[in-house]
Amino acid sequence: MLSEKLQKLNKPVIGLALGLALPLISFLIYYASKSPSGESLILFIDRLKGLSAFVPTLSLCVLPNLLLYFGFKKLNYWYAIKGIVASVFVYTIVVLVLKFS
Repeated sequence: MLSEKLQKLNKPVIGLALGLALPLISFLIYYASKSPSGESLILFIDRLKGLSAFVPTLSLCVLPNLLLYFGFKKLNYWYAIKGIVASVFVYTIVVLVLKFS
């Protein structure tokens, strides 16, 4: 019964949504841990851009998708893995555009 409910997660759309959301969540965790108290998210991003650290930070925030990938691989959720890989490609394109713009 539980297996059938979990099998509903084995969709590319679910993998894509989780793969796009997890790096954003990890960036917010990074913001919460590294920003001075009271600094807004916009000011924090501007400070990262001024230090030329925004693109590398964004790249590192995609790494938690590996945990998601290996978790879904262990469950044999191959369709969801397709969505995770697609989200990594989306972030790769965003990083390349930001790096060369």
